[in-house]
Amino acid sequence: MLRPLLLSTLVATAITAALPVHAAGLTERQACLKLIATAHAVKLAGPNRRGDYRCRRDANVENDFVFTLRFDGPKEPADASHLLGRYAVDKVTREAYEWDATLQKRGAPFVPPPRKR
Repeated sequence: MLRPLLLSTLVATAITAALPVHAAGLTERQACLKLIATAHAVKLAGPNRRGDYRCRRDANVENDFVFTLRFDGPKEPADASHLLGRYAVDKVTREAYEWDATLQKRGAPFVPPPRKR
């Protein structure tokens, strides 16, 4: 009994190890963190701004996670609208895009600037 169980565990481990990282599936949390990292890289809230980016799931779309992105800074009034926009993260490629809420589809890619060498 132990041998078949061990064999099936080894086969499952080998198959999982052979799959590319994105094949395991992107979780909602990972997509949110990707979006926040991109917002930090492009300094979406403005240069030298202190605070936190927050995302909340906005729409259910088959191939994307769609979020509203907000920024909460320490000097912002409590009643201010902190909405920066709506963005989509592709579940397979993990690329971020602006989201057109009117048309319910992706807009331009939302990418950080290239790193200086």
